[in-house]
Amino acid sequence: MDKPIGIRLPKDILKKIEILAKNRAEDRSTVIRKLVLVGYSQLIKQKSAGDYVKGVITLSEAANRCSCTFWEMEKYLVEQGYKSDYSIEDLESELKSFRK
Repeated sequence: MDKPIGIRLPKDILKKIEILAKNRAEDRSTVIRKLVLVGYSQLIKQKSAGDYVKGVITLSEAANRCSCTFWEMEKYLVEQGYKSDYSIEDLESELKSFRK
């Protein structure tokens, strides 16, 4: 069951939310819930990516934390400018191992 909470927002943010709600033909509470979910998803993805880059967790663990696929997490890292140490030589070596 949903639990109501109280929240204080600056007037300018509340005005933007009201405009968004009107444009989407949704009530203000629905828009705020959606914004919270989107914000949470973004923050957990940033944190998980940071932990992966630091070597704290694996890429699979980072993806699991974000409820996304391995490939979606990899794409996110690339979009954020992360450069992998994985080389062409590493790939060729792994491909040779698979062929055996």
